[in-house]
Amino acid sequence: MKYPFSFIAIIDLLSILPSISLLNKGFKALKTIRLIRTFRVLRIFKSFRYSKNIQIIIQVGKNSKDALITVLYLAIGYIIVCALVIFNVEPDSFHTFFDAIYWATISLTTVGYGDIYPITTLGRMITMVSSFMGIAIVALPAGIITAGYMKEIGSV
Repeated sequence: MKYPFSFIAIIDLLSILPSISLLNKGFKALKTIRLIRTFRVLRIFKSFRYSKNIQIIIQVGKNSKDALITVLYLAIGYIIVCALVIFNVEPDSFHTFFDAIYWATISLTTVGYGDIYPITTLGRMITMVSSFMGIAIVALPAGIITAGYMKEIGSV
C-alpha cells in the first residue's frame, strides 16, 4: 500500500506518463501530458535504487545530517557577521544590507564576481580574512561527507 506514494513510484509514474500520450492522438486530455515528456529525464532516478554507491551516499547524508546542518548554520552565521562588519566599514560601497549579504556569500564561496567590492584598506583586509575563512567553511561539508563515506565503506 505504501509503494504508490513512495518517491520511486512517483518517479516511475512521471517517466511513464509521456508514453501514454502516444497511444491515441485523439485524446484532448492526453495532449496536455505531452508537456510532461520533459520528465523523461527523471528516469535517471530509477537507477538510484540499483546503484550501491548512490545508496551509500544517501546513507552518509542521513548519518551526517546533524553535522551538515551545523555547518550550514555556521556558514549562515558567518555570512551575517561578515555582512554586518563590511556594511559598517564600507558604507560607500555597500548601499544596502542585501548588497553586504551578497558580497559575504560570494566571498565565502570564493567566487568573487567583482561587481561589489570594498575600496578601503580595512575593507580589503576584511575581504581577505573572509575569503580564507570561507575556504575553511566550504571545505567542512566535503570532509564530513568523505569521512562518512569511508566509514560506510568500512562497515560494508
